[in-house]
Amino acid sequence: MRSFLHISILGSLLVLLPACSSDPADTSGAGASGGSGGAGGAGGAGGGGAMLGCTEPTTIPCEDQVFQEMNLQPEAAPGLITSDPDGDGFASGIDATAGGFGAPQPHSYVYGKFTETGLQKVEISDEASLTSMEWDIAFRRSTVRINSGNSGPSCVAATRVPGADVKYEDVTAAPDGVPYRADEYFSQSCEMIPDGSGLPGSPAVALHFWDYNGCVKMNGFVYAVRLADGRHVKVVFDSYYAPDVQEQCNTTDMIPMMNTGSGNYRIRWAFLP
Repeated sequence: MRSFLHISILGSLLVLLPACSSDPADTSGAGASGGSGGAGGAGGAGGGGAMLGCTEPTTIPCEDQVFQEMNLQPEAAPGLITSDPDGDGFASGIDATAGGFGAPQPHSYVYGKFTETGLQKVEISDEASLTSMEWDIAFRRSTVRINSGNSGPSCVAATRVPGADVKYEDVTAAPDGVPYRADEYFSQSCEMIPDGSGLPGSPAVALHFWDYNGCVKMNGFVYAVRLADGRHVKVVFDSYYAPDVQEQCNTTDMIPMMNTGSGNYRIRWAFLP
């Protein structure tokens, strides 16, 4: 349970929003397969360019339940983020191991911000993230959050780029006429909405890039993410495990018993016009 000081600050700074929708329908603009069903409402994110951005924080619907059930932590995580140029964008690596698989007291998420020089780590704890507009995306084990809805006070929203077998390299503009999702994964009655993967405690976040059939298999979906300033980035998740282990998972649905490198993300992303 967070401190009285945190709750007092939250109450004085933020404006109350309605609770999130209990409708578990996928509003990402394209359905996902297997464990990648995107539950939750669109959170007022709108379609295409309907929302230009936001500058003021809002409160988190079901905040106490989010804090407890998402096992959020009061200290910033030690995991690092690296970025290297990759075409017009970047290839970024994120250490989201969080103390290891099944850690009873995992580290906080690793928070990042999309910038012109790469994905920059934001040194912030889970607790502080609930009132911060400074981050865009956060990673811990197989869950990736964006700063909106139940995850944060900003208005970052995402949609899967529609179309069959869309390739990251072929996406040259943000998709228009499709709904963008906020990160809503708690119902109006403040119950966590699962993602359908069957993994306990796995919420229906907006960015669900994997299927699960014995291991975390990349689904290859390309997402467009709309930031708080109205700019867009395209994102694809290349691996959750070490690259060779990820390839084995993707092709055989099996991984070694040890030394998988799980929680070490590799993503590609770029700003869109």
